[in-house]
Amino acid sequence: MRRPLLIGLIAGALAVVILTIVGVLVVSSVIDRNDAIAEHRVAAGALADAVAASETAVAEADDVLALATDPLLDAGALDALSSDRDAAAETLESADEMLGIDPASLDTESVRDLTDDLRIVTVDARGDDDIVYGSTEAVAGLAAATGHAVDTENFDAENQPRIAFRYALADLDLAEDDQTADYLIGYLDAAHALEASHAEEIAEKAGPLLDRRLAVQEFARAYSSGVLLDFDWAPTVNGYGTGGSYGGTSYWSSSDGGYATITFSDSVATLWPGIGVQSLAIHEVGHAVLARSDCNTLFFDSEFAAGGEEPWATAWAIGLGYTADGNGESVYGRPPDELISMSTQCR
Repeated sequence: MRRPLLIGLIAGALAVVILTIVGVLVVSSVIDRNDAIAEHRVAAGALADAVAASETAVAEADDVLALATDPLLDAGALDALSSDRDAAAETLESADEMLGIDPASLDTESVRDLTDDLRIVTVDARGDDDIVYGSTEAVAGLAAATGHAVDTENFDAENQPRIAFRYALADLDLAEDDQTADYLIGYLDAAHALEASHAEEIAEKAGPLLDRRLAVQEFARAYSSGVLLDFDWAPTVNGYGTGGSYGGTSYWSSSDGGYATITFSDSVATLWPGIGVQSLAIHEVGHAVLARSDCNTLFFDSEFAAGGEEPWATAWAIGLGYTADGNGESVYGRPPDELISMSTQCR
């Protein structure tokens, strides 16, 4: 009668053991899966961060590549950017596919496999933004490197588009990675405005006197001491320009480092390179150099300022050795020797 009871007790104990083992296995499986899901979540987050950075860089590259037809941009640098951009986009495509997989639909081992793949793609994606940004900066850098040539080639552009161009050129070095396209667009717009201004000015001055007009302008700029000069021409200026006479005016501003507009009568070009018209040109540049802060302070803080600019411009011409009729002396009188001496400090 006791054997059945013993068998029952043993069977009950085995059942408890089995249930305990099953319970442990179930709990272990749940913990393992939770760990796998947690690891996946971390890996997916890291990849998502790398993707976000790469997507921003690719978008910036697209904005730069949209400018690819502009002749002021280097074709080789654009090709390199396109290649780096496409490589990054290909990695992004793979990353998006993996990030789109729901780990809840996978068994635990598959979740771990997916996590390993996420980590691999993260390594590929991480740093793509730096590579692409480096290529966009190379495009901008090569454009900036030719900026001086663009400035020089468009020598007859007016002052305002030239000033705007120089600001835009300087700004290229200040652009943040994700602003390169905006600064590049600003630079290219300014460059083409400079080109347009140059073309318009040359067209206005075209004709038999063009070469002489340009020679007069080049001569004047050689003495401008860094002050930007642009030029207008007219048949007569201040009533001079006919019967062998010649005239000029100069209007200056100390803004943006100093600039001036000089207007000459056409007779200045006709009579070029006569010493009289050379002296007139130097006189007008003498006005223009007052746009320089040091020359401005030198003159306007002196006792001679009350006499106006004409004695100064005349003195400035005399100080440079231009003593022929046209330097201002025949119209305004000879300036004081002290003013002539002082003007030599403005060079």
